[in-house]
Amino acid sequence: MVNLIKLHIKSIQALLWILPLLLSVSPLGFADEPKLAGGSATTEQSEDKTLLLAKQAVLSSFDPLFSQVTLELAKNQQRYLSDPVAYHRFVNLILKPLWDSKSTTSALIGRQRFDVLSKVDQATLVAAVDNTLRRYAFEGLERYSGQLFRIVDVVVNQRASMGWVQVLMESSLIPDIHFDVLIKQVEAGNWKAVDVRFKGITYVAVKKHKFRKTIDEKGIQALITELQTKNREYFTEICAKAEIVGTLPCPVQVK
Repeated sequence: MVNLIKLHIKSIQALLWILPLLLSVSPLGFADEPKLAGGSATTEQSEDKTLLLAKQAVLSSFDPLFSQVTLELAKNQQRYLSDPVAYHRFVNLILKPLWDSKSTTSALIGRQRFDVLSKVDQATLVAAVDNTLRRYAFEGLERYSGQLFRIVDVVVNQRASMGWVQVLMESSLIPDIHFDVLIKQVEAGNWKAVDVRFKGITYVAVKKHKFRKTIDEKGIQALITELQTKNREYFTEICAKAEIVGTLPCPVQVK
């Protein structure tokens, strides 16, 4: 049973790039407050309309995502397992546009640390985290076993700036699992994912301690190198099996 649960947690990664999901964070302060207290009926109606429009915008982006990923994995898993280049294209086309890797990176190391980095270091670290999330999608693909994903609810805060997409993962192997995707409105009507929560545990909360410890003890370049090395080793291995060199995600030289 433990192994089955681990398998399904990894399957969530296949969908939204997330890795070993993990540790509970403090409440965002909006889940239990669907409306602002007080105010006139007109103000409340205006707020209700704003939240409704925000939820519609979220659904218009994420509902097709979950439907398409579910269909694609069920239909083409074996093809993608043997052709990492094809799966890489799928991830970049379907998943990457709806994930805000910069916000995830900032949350992982702390905004204060992130803001004082040079533009070059920021861009390099974000690229390394972005490729790490991509690696999780590949790792999840290996463990996918026919799960179905669908949105059951969308919750946004009063300012319609952040929220959760609540997702149901249905499986024939273990009881259904619910997980949440933390979303952020990056610009008007444009929502992107920044984190994942499973049973009160989020990816950022569990990984941030290791990231920050590495920076404090060894510096930002050590963290970047560590991520780049792990990603390169993984993609080198899977690309060697497919006998592909030099086309993303495959490194130029397979050692």
